[in-house]
Formats: sequence, C-alpha cells, structure tokens
Amino acid sequence: MSEIKKKKKAFSGYSIREKRNFPFVYICLILPIAHIIIFYFIVNFSAITLAFKNKAMEWSFESIKRVADSFRLNRDPFGYNPLTLLRNSVIIWVLTNVVANIVNIFVALILTKHMIFKKTFRVIYYIPGIVGAVVFSGVMKEIYSYNGIIIEVLKNMGVELSPSLLKNGFLGNEATAFKTLMVQLCVLRITGADMILGSAYMKIPEEVFESAKIEGCGFFREAFSIAIPLVWPTLTTMLTFALCSFFTADYSMYLYSNGSGANGMTSIGFYLYRFQTMISGSTDTNYLMGYVSAFGMFITLITIPVVLIGRKLLLSINQGVEY
Repeated sequence: MSEIKKKKKAFSGYSIREKRNFPFVYICLILPIAHIIIFYFIVNFSAITLAFKNKAMEWSFESIKRVADSFRLNRDPFGYNPLTLLRNSVIIWVLTNVVANIVNIFVALILTKHMIFKKTFRVIYYIPGIVGAVVFSGVMKEIYSYNGIIIEVLKNMGVELSPSLLKNGFLGNEATAFKTLMVQLCVLRITGADMILGSAYMKIPEEVFESAKIEGCGFFREAFSIAIPLVWPTLTTMLTFALCSFFTADYSMYLYSNGSGANGMTSIGFYLYRFQTMISGSTDTNYLMGYVSAFGMFITLITIPVVLIGRKLLLSINQGVEY
C-alpha cells in the first residue's frame, strides 16, 4: 500500500498540462514495446524451443546431444572444430576489447585534451568506421592479394617470401590469413571507440586538467587519477556491451573468406551466420536448424553469467564521480 501511495503522490506532482501529454507519450511507447515483444521475446522463444525439436518437429534432445558430441569429438556436423571457433572468437574479443581499448583510452585522451587540430584528427581516424564493411573488406583483400601493394613493397625491399604467399597472397595462405586480420584489427580498432571516449573526456571541465598541471601532474597521473575515474561510467557501459559478445566476437570473417571460412578465418560469429544462411536457403538442411539453435543457446547460457558477474565487478571498481 505504501508503494501505491508513493506512486499516487508522484503522479499528483505533475501539472494538468503535463498530464495531458501522458496519452501521447504512451502512444509513442507502443512501437518500441511491440518491437521488443515480437523481435526479442517471440523470436528468441521460438529459437529456444527449436533447440529441443528434431527434424519432424517433435520434442527431442537430439540437437543438444549433437552440440555436446561436437565439443567432445572436436568436430561438428559441418566439419568444423568448435574449440577452434571458440579460440578464434576469444582472440578477436581480447584484441578488440582489451588490448585495443587500453591503447584507445590514452589515444582518445591525447586527441581530446593534448593536441592541436584534435577535431580534425578525430574525423580522420573515424573515416574507416564510416566506410561500409563490404567496401572496406573488398579494398583490403586487394591490398593483401598476391599482386597487392604489400607484397610488391616487400619484394622490392628484398624480403624473401614463401611460394604460397607469392601465389595466394596473405589471405590465401593458412599460415598468415588469420594473423593478418588480427594485425589489421589492432591497428584499426585503436580509433573505433574514440568518438565515444572523446565525447566523455570533453565533458570533463578544462579547469580540472589545468589545476592538475599546476600541481605538477604528468600525463599518466592525469589519465589514471582524473580522466579514467571521471569517465568510468562510460567505460563500464562499453565493457558491459563488449562482454555480451565474448563468445561471438567476429571480424567480418564471412566477407574476408568469401563465405568459406578458409585458411583459419573462422569464428563462432562467422559460424552461426554462415550456416544459418545456408539452412534458410535449402530445405535439405532444415534438420540442422535445431543444431544451430542449440549451439546458440549453449553460448547464451555461458554469456549471461559472464555479463552479470563482469558488470558487477566493473561497477564495484568505481561508482563514478560527480562533477
């Protein structure tokens, strides 16, 4: 009863004019609520139930057993090793959200507070994020090809290259394909979150940094004692979203491998996308829909506690600072 009284008291605090706007607000909320119900709850409920059905759409644990056997035998119905997919996804996630983000924290601070023409540099660094993934991957595949600019430069420098590299290029060579994409990821990901972090840094009053300089505060002391604590809520949000993709991190593997996953260019994200498109385009593979749904459910069950525990730990580190 006390809760109801509190709500009534809160409602009575609005003026008559404000109360007239309530119906319009509720009407505006119909679309997002319907979107959540249809495209989140209904779709996910259908996917979960599909994991417990066989080809005849009868209730069965056949798909669950197939996923368990895939990890036990290191081979799934498609010929892939699930542990290799998991390893690649974890590598991509660590490089994207740990290594690159640690560098990004300092790069964003430098571009925001310590450089002239900082706005110009922020735009330049963000250009790769504006170009579409299909266009960008197509350009990079040409650069990495056997007659691309990188191999031509290496040959002119007298670097000895393997016959396979000269014939197939970096992405056509199993020894270099995945490593090449990981190097590219580290280089380009440095600026990926710059706009978000830069905006957070810009909200910090300039007087705070000026006061720190007067006290003889160096760059790293400024970063660890002032900048990072003040933008910690933003970092917490970014890292929480990052944890959601811990087991499904992907780096356009489908595009770089032309949908084949050849030469080790695979990940769980690539895996689920490729075979879901294959299943949807053929009636002969409908029986595998349960397997893909079961695999996705398996990843979800692991991800949920990881996200909840990770978010709690991140919030416990720093509760945020008011300024």
